[in-house]
Amino acid sequence: MKDIFAEEKTNTVQKTKRSFRLHRKLFLLVFGIALLWQSLIFMDMRLTDYARSLQDTFKIVLTVNGPTDNATLAKIGDSLNQKKDVSAVKLYSPQDALNTVQKQNPQLAQSILLMGKNKMPAYFEVKLTSQGISNIGPLVDNLAAEYQQLTPYYNRSHASFAFYADLCSKILRFVLVIALLIFLLFMFLVEAVQAERSLAYAFGGVVSGILAGLLSAGVLALLIYPTGLLVPAITAFTTLGRQILLVVFCALLGWTLSKWQRF
Repeated sequence: MKDIFAEEKTNTVQKTKRSFRLHRKLFLLVFGIALLWQSLIFMDMRLTDYARSLQDTFKIVLTVNGPTDNATLAKIGDSLNQKKDVSAVKLYSPQDALNTVQKQNPQLAQSILLMGKNKMPAYFEVKLTSQGISNIGPLVDNLAAEYQQLTPYYNRSHASFAFYADLCSKILRFVLVIALLIFLLFMFLVEAVQAERSLAYAFGGVVSGILAGLLSAGVLALLIYPTGLLVPAITAFTTLGRQILLVVFCALLGWTLSKWQRF
């Protein structure tokens, strides 16, 4: 008789544990994972923007050696534009070049004028694709050999930074995708195992996960706000779509963990 009452008491306690409640241990675990995801998302966005900025601002300047007629210059420009590693070509006349220097460095422009207007050569401004930037050395050598009347100038360090930033951005994004797939596989394997769990108990895990995801966004915003990145726009470090996906991920993770272990 005593054993029957003890068993009923144990069942009652188990049912109480499975009722709706917020899971503190589950919340802390999901919160830590969410913070890591927030940091990686922030790094991915900033690194991608940095790599794109470096690629957009990188250019090769091909100065024209000696006087050349406009027809020849137009022919050279069309030929350069047909290269697979070239994304854009723009021709600057000596007057255009002088005006550009005047805007960027007035003192240098005055020095050039003292030497004479004919000292400023015409030049082509060539922008490359990401593949062209990664192969900048051989590409410039081929251009110099093919166009004898042009002299190439470019910043090798700028090209290296653009290449490595783009490479790191792609590697980071690939790792993020692999990590997400591993988490989804973990969730699938846990859900594939049958286990007794009340809906209210699982819902508590979902709510805990959602709260952890929202709190992680708030913590990251507080850390970034003093830097001024949040002043122009919140999209400087994240997007609404990414935050929604992260909250959904945290909710699913909370649901899975409430079944995997008792929290």
